[in-house]
Amino acid sequence: MLMNTTPKKPTNVKPKHADLASIAYDSIREAIITGRIKPGERMGQVEIARELGVSERTVREAFARLAAKGLATHEPFKGVKVAALSLDDLHEVYVMRALLEGRAMELAASRISPEDVQKMRELLPLTVAGNLPDSVKQAQAANRDFHWIAIRASGSRILATILEQLWELMFAYDLLYPNTDEVDISKNDFTQHGELIAALEAGDGQKAAQINTEHITKTIQILIAHLKEKT
Repeated sequence: MLMNTTPKKPTNVKPKHADLASIAYDSIREAIITGRIKPGERMGQVEIARELGVSERTVREAFARLAAKGLATHEPFKGVKVAALSLDDLHEVYVMRALLEGRAMELAASRISPEDVQKMRELLPLTVAGNLPDSVKQAQAANRDFHWIAIRASGSRILATILEQLWELMFAYDLLYPNTDEVDISKNDFTQHGELIAALEAGDGQKAAQINTEHITKTIQILIAHLKEKT
């Protein structure tokens, strides 16, 4: 269910329970993000524990973390399933992201280093999709890296933690609505990303927040309109 792996070599070092819990969480999360476990699919505690070579208690802890991240749901007498997310949920995720990321950009404007600004400049052309296969996915990956340079530059651990959860939920939507790869808004991204870099470099937090909020708002409008046509 989770992965194709070869048996691990024996070791004399016994992993701590906390380490095993993290390994289980990461393995299940990766299976969800990559689509090996589908939205709405039940996740068997016994089967996963056997596959990963860990205890059922360890898997339960991993399930709890996944539920806290919004990637799984628990139904009494039915077990744990991968979260099945609606378009209304998707809209709410983007609204929350716009609010919190706007605050992150505001903070980053007074804290971002010249080195980070340069990294964003180098990523800028990569955020535009070309005509090659998977170019939209590659542009989306560059877009994530671009935004996260500024988010980390905000210096807010709490904002980064919450935003990481929202970005993970967006990955979950990519699995539930695979047609998201057909939506190329990267040319619009290029213009607004350039404006965002300029605002951050100028130390204008209010302008940076405004540009980023408008960018995210336009993205979700285009994305949902496209998905409604396809579903």
